[in-house]
Amino acid sequence: MVSYPTLGSIVSRCTISSSVLITGYASGLGKELAKQYLAKGFSLLLIDIRADVEFQQALQNEASMQQKVSFLHADICEPSTLKQQLDFAVRKFGQIDVCIHCAGILVSKPFMHISNDEFQHVIDVNVIGTRNLVAAVIPHLDNGAQLALVASMAGFSGVYGYSAYGASKYAVIGLGKALQFELKPLGIDVSLICPPTIDTPMVQTEAKTIHPATRALKNMAGTLDPSDACRQIIQGLEKRKSLIIPGKQAKMVYYSQRFLPSSLIHKISEYLVSKSS
Repeated sequence: MVSYPTLGSIVSRCTISSSVLITGYASGLGKELAKQYLAKGFSLLLIDIRADVEFQQALQNEASMQQKVSFLHADICEPSTLKQQLDFAVRKFGQIDVCIHCAGILVSKPFMHISNDEFQHVIDVNVIGTRNLVAAVIPHLDNGAQLALVASMAGFSGVYGYSAYGASKYAVIGLGKALQFELKPLGIDVSLICPPTIDTPMVQTEAKTIHPATRALKNMAGTLDPSDACRQIIQGLEKRKSLIIPGKQAKMVYYSQRFLPSSLIHKISEYLVSKSS
């Protein structure tokens, strides 16, 4: 007996995005997202400041004949050059259905130990770099596309040792919330991704010198394996959620901050800091 596709299955296939742009592909969250999206059949346009030739080759070997895998090596802190490079890359690559901005850096030190240059660099990459990427990619997003910005749980709550990083992620959340209103009339959905600690090379480097108080506060939201975190992020994006918080512990911390008295949350954090200092 011949089996015909249902209307629901046809609509489902037509609404699933087929291409994704990911920044920060050479490491951590961006690398794992690239792997999982490739396995789901997406074409990839991947951006990073440096090349990972071995990973590039692995992705190209695993891609099907129908999938495109392209790479762009650009500095998100150079807006004019970034725009020119991205314009050229997209002309060759084609339509972008989902853009996920993962690129970012972390400085984990108490405020009085952070130099002016270190603080400025975090803001330049995490805030101004995000602005530059968004400005460059919006002209290439059509009605129905998605833009996702990776912020952090540190963008909702203060963390000892995260004065620079936390400030930058608060800013990314503020930018993303404004874009949710501004891009909606264009048919572009904006998602904010706010994960807890994810076991990436950046976090592993931080762990070598992390302050005990920083660790204690971060432990409240838990630590996720990159594979599990990305699986939850992709599920959230498929549902076009405006806020995606992977991890049960992280969700519990987020909702506790929303619904419990702020003075109580502050006292708990103060206690953890004093106990660890």
